[in-house]
Amino acid sequence: MDLGIKHLSNAITPQSSGILWLTDEKLTYKTLGVYEFNYLLDGILIKNIANTTNDSKSNFFLGESFGNPFFIGHTIIQTKEDIANCFNHVEIAAKFIPSDSTIYIFNRAKNTAHTNILKELEKKFNVFQFKNLNI
Repeated sequence: MDLGIKHLSNAITPQSSGILWLTDEKLTYKTLGVYEFNYLLDGILIKNIANTTNDSKSNFFLGESFGNPFFIGHTIIQTKEDIANCFNHVEIAAKFIPSDSTIYIFNRAKNTAHTNILKELEKKFNVFQFKNLNI
């Protein structure tokens, strides 16, 4: 379902502090969500793709939304152990976002089919509200 920037803009509110973005491969210009999330981060995402040969399995992008810090934590999920990188993103963000924040999960990783990411995050970080995001 391709809902695009308008839907994303409606989903992001002053209570939203970030997005955890899970994929099977590194980010490219063709990765679903790149242009929508680039919009939220004022172009940081596309600049990163254009200027890096980074093969990291995890990326943390920080911007601003409604005058507050807003992060996007991208993780490549190839094994179950890679899910821990999602936890790392939340641990980093927890230092500067309000404890009652909403963090969205944009899961495009097929390798999480047998793991309830939402439940795992809620169990580990019960001070935040986690919601699935579709764009």
